[in-house]
Amino acid sequence: MTEFQGTTIQDAIETGLKELKLQREQIAVDVISEGHKGFLGIGRHPAIVDIKPLDSIKNIVDAANNTNEQIDKIQTYLENIVDKLDYAQTVVWVKNPENLKFEIKTDEPDQARVIGKHGKNINALQTIVQEYAYYLDFRDQPVLLDCGGYRQRRQEALIALSTFKAEQVQVTHKPTYLDPMPALERKVIYENLADNKQVVVRTQGHGLERYLVIRPR
Repeated sequence: MTEFQGTTIQDAIETGLKELKLQREQIAVDVISEGHKGFLGIGRHPAIVDIKPLDSIKNIVDAANNTNEQIDKIQTYLENIVDKLDYAQTVVWVKNPENLKFEIKTDEPDQARVIGKHGKNINALQTIVQEYAYYLDFRDQPVLLDCGGYRQRRQEALIALSTFKAEQVQVTHKPTYLDPMPALERKVIYENLADNKQVVVRTQGHGLERYLVIRPR
């Protein structure tokens, strides 16, 4: 519990200090409500403060700094690989709440070489960078590499493919097997068919050979 109440802001702070057994210089205070005395007790609201020990704030800041250092190392690692590809130009970190996403910038004619057939090249590079992230103990977000909007096009294709295959399974009452694909792509299909009451999706295989099976329920 970090929120404390009192008749005034100072009272709320004093209550928090007693409960946390800290001194004023050891905390940071955020006033949530200044409180209201009301009239004859009507409409009275307590003052509310949020108290955080400075040590915990320091830990949060240190963790954020450490994360940024890890991301810088991951980007540098990817840039060193990309530098060896004469057709790739730069790497840009795209801030994303779901993934640690890097965009590989290159001329449009060379994008197909970066991506590869069915994403084979970019997925292989993504696996290498993901392993390096694990080596750095970065597990906050999965690594995602993109080039020329490929991931959006691939997501749309996976949704269309899985929808068609699910309809096929409903008609034939026989399972269908999809080609091996990385976890992020399997997730797209799982989410697309999550509300389909006629089929069930399962992962089979190991390592890079993991694939999906769509079966009738």
